[in-house]
Amino acid sequence: MENLIHVYIDESGDLGKFGSKYFIIVAVIVKEQKILERIIKKLRQRRLKKKIKELPEIKANNSNRLIREYVLKRVKNCDCQIIATVAKKDHILDHLFKVKNKLYNYLCGILMEKISIPKYKIIITIDKKHTNTLMREDFNRYIKLKFKSEDKDLKIEIYHKPSITSNELQVVDFVAWSISRKFNSGDDFYYRIIEDKIINKKDMLLWKE
Repeated sequence: MENLIHVYIDESGDLGKFGSKYFIIVAVIVKEQKILERIIKKLRQRRLKKKIKELPEIKANNSNRLIREYVLKRVKNCDCQIIATVAKKDHILDHLFKVKNKLYNYLCGILMEKISIPKYKIIITIDKKHTNTLMREDFNRYIKLKFKSEDKDLKIEIYHKPSITSNELQVVDFVAWSISRKFNSGDDFYYRIIEDKIINKKDMLLWKE
């Protein structure tokens, strides 16, 4: 049986020069795809009022405390790993904000370097932020190079999906939001729920002062 892991990537914050103080990219890693899918599926079946159930997408920013805790506690108790990079934007050179896709690729590449997975096949699913096909292809090439430098035999598949079509990415949105909440708002209540699942929490923050 082929060794396989799924990596789901989402971000929180923005890459404008102004706006959020920190930009966060998160990867949630699972061996079984359905682990994350079930969280949103069960949330819709059991926890949501009819009005909310009919929403096409569940997002942390628009959810109440009960829903946020439900999702994050199930992440805490499931078989997954979380890796995150947190970039303080005032450490980023001004000219890089003009090439946001390159900056995003670079920060995502740093995230990928923290994943240690020898002899595995990796399926990466990322929130479809680029409508431009060339930008998506550029991202794919950059990320594959990051992994190929470690293991030339590694098989990598990358899919760009709108989060509205992916329960898994909707779960990652809650994780990214909780980390952003800690750094951008100083509220670590939600972060503490999933803190123990973050395998690089001591070096999440880039370019420490």
